[in-house]
Parts: sequence; structure tokens; C-alpha cells
Amino acid sequence: MELFDSHAHYNDEKFDEDKEELIDEIYKSGITRMVCAGYNIEASKKAIELAEKYDYIYATVRNISE
Repeated sequence: MELFDSHAHYNDEKFDEDKEELIDEIYKSGITRMVCAGYNIEASKKAIELAEKYDYIYATVRNISE
């Protein structure tokens, strides 16, 4: 069975220190698709960066001026 995390915030600064290890552990645990949700402009940019880096992470963005 393939698991899909439909809403996560790996783009949050609290994950900056160990983000790569966390994402790797989550993937290895069986969650093979993830949505990284942008909640402001900066977080949306980081979500896009993660989606560009990992072929199993997808980004949603918030398109609103702050």
C-alpha cells in the first residue's frame, strides 16, 4: 500500500536543522508522496524548492500579498 501525506509543513523553519533526515525517514516509513503546503509567500517558495528537490513532494502555494 502506498501512503500519501496530503498536508505537511516541511517548509517550516522549525525543521531547518534536520529537514533532510526527517523527510528521508518519513519516505522510508512508507509515505511515498507528500504535499508541502505554503502558508505565506516565503513558505510557499520553500515548498516549491522542496518539490523541485524531491520527486515525491508536491507544493501548494498561497498566492497573496503580505
